[in-house]
Amino acid sequence: MNYAGISHFADTRDCFFTSEDTLRVRIQTSKNDIDAIYLHTRDKYIGLDILDTRDCVEMTKYASDFCHDYFRADLHIKYTDHDENLSAHPDTLCLRYFFELIDNAGARIWYGDSRFFGGEPGDIEAMFDCPLMSRKEQLFEIPDWAKNAVVYQIFPTRFATTEEVPDEKWYKAPISFDDDLRGNLAGITAHLDYIKSLGADVIYMTPIFKSNTSHKYDTVDYYEVDPSLGTSDDLHELIDKAHALGLRVMIDGVFNHTSPDFFAFKDILENGRDSKYINWYNIDRFPIDMGHHDKKPSFQSFAYFGGMPKLNLANPETADYIINVAKYYIKEFRIDGIRLDVGDEIGHDFWKRFRKEIKSENTDALIVGEIWHFAPDFLQGDEWDSVMNYAFYKAVSSLLCEHSIKPSEFVSERAFLQGNYNSAVIPVLWNLFDSHDTSRFLYRVNGDKRRLRLAAALQMLLPGTPFIYYGDEVGLTGGEDPDNRRGMLWDESKQDKELYAWYQKLTYFRHMVNDIPAGNYRSILPDDRRDLLELHLMSGEILIFHTNENEAPVKEYAGYRELLSDSEFGGMIGPYETVLLRK
Repeated sequence: MNYAGISHFADTRDCFFTSEDTLRVRIQTSKNDIDAIYLHTRDKYIGLDILDTRDCVEMTKYASDFCHDYFRADLHIKYTDHDENLSAHPDTLCLRYFFELIDNAGARIWYGDSRFFGGEPGDIEAMFDCPLMSRKEQLFEIPDWAKNAVVYQIFPTRFATTEEVPDEKWYKAPISFDDDLRGNLAGITAHLDYIKSLGADVIYMTPIFKSNTSHKYDTVDYYEVDPSLGTSDDLHELIDKAHALGLRVMIDGVFNHTSPDFFAFKDILENGRDSKYINWYNIDRFPIDMGHHDKKPSFQSFAYFGGMPKLNLANPETADYIINVAKYYIKEFRIDGIRLDVGDEIGHDFWKRFRKEIKSENTDALIVGEIWHFAPDFLQGDEWDSVMNYAFYKAVSSLLCEHSIKPSEFVSERAFLQGNYNSAVIPVLWNLFDSHDTSRFLYRVNGDKRRLRLAAALQMLLPGTPFIYYGDEVGLTGGEDPDNRRGMLWDESKQDKELYAWYQKLTYFRHMVNDIPAGNYRSILPDDRRDLLELHLMSGEILIFHTNENEAPVKEYAGYRELLSDSEFGGMIGPYETVLLRK
């Protein structure tokens, strides 16, 4: 037995409520080392001479990654009405628990209080401690509407316009940083029916605040809609009409940095050390030097770029200002959530306060952080609800663009997140395979739409929130930033209608097969030899993904009918095809 591979944190990382009366306990072990684990529990305060509260349940192995297996057990915690007879109605206040582990050679060990024992511990001080009431107060509550939603990302200056723009300008390719396509909010409003018919539920717009650039990630005025995009009235109309169609709307919160033309930084430029906003930024030296290609600016900034000075959100006055901005858009415009640009470059203290303030304004507001790496410290239920899941982006790219991993490795990549993130987060991770910050997926596969169709199927038919970057659904391509931000393909002769219909089918089954977003699998069967990934859902459906170029034989499924596929399903599955079967 590999003791070094056994890990359990007796806090909200591995012992947390998934609902008002269900406590989930998890433990990690070395891969293929442990055959069975039993979770032993008892009440901390009720003596065994009064009432025997001991219980034991077998844990379930629910995920396996490259190095570890993950086990869990769900305990039903029942609170009864107060009764003076303790033995008749025990209300558990604090749980003590330990693990009994049996390896594949039959060896047995007990694990409690972060210590190993050769026999079952009887002393409650040799057990892990879980104060239930305080732990229940930390229940990770995520808006229900987000748990089976499809997100559609829009780059407002390039998505649609109500102005006259020549085709040669709108469809310019490649496109440059400064190309002005005159996209606006009214243009988005005019195409809400298109987004709804695609099967999307949420519109996420990159920044709409007043800015001097087309990308608008350098805010000049947070309280003004950028004039090139329209007015506050246009934003109201967009959100009101979206809500009428059942669509949610989220905006981009660029709170890490501003434009140098933002009022506070302008004041520093004018008044230097005497500026009353001196603590709104982190100034390293005077006079202010904006920096250039090979020289850092004299202040902290995003990516060492002087055009985006970094706000000091550890300063209470700055934090107040930004939080009031966010609350203004939630209250005044009824936005449904905020995506937080470069959120990991802002401290935890600010985000903890941010969540409390935003949720007090609207408990149903969704908070999603932009982060490109593993981020459990932001996802404990007291900061963000979710993140842009770049782990999915990397895994899909490796599987389908570079062919550098096999299906089993793709499963392991996902299992790592399942084993380490709070269970509440998994259904709402924004599963993307491209965005305004990456090259288009279709570009990375040299225009091979078979692979795009498969990537979309993986995105839609696996747990997590499908994230569609505008235009992917009709075949829009583009290289690295800024070419990934081309004008949307509105000319029907330029659209791939079959691809759009495929996306519609995927969003339909995404919403109709409940076990897909819940991740309720009977089994997950990666087959590296045939490049197949086969998933059996608890509800009986079977999903098969083929991740490579050649046809592959599949099992015979007598009595199953085909619900979704790229072609007629028989004994073979074609290159990069997807099949959904049901009895």
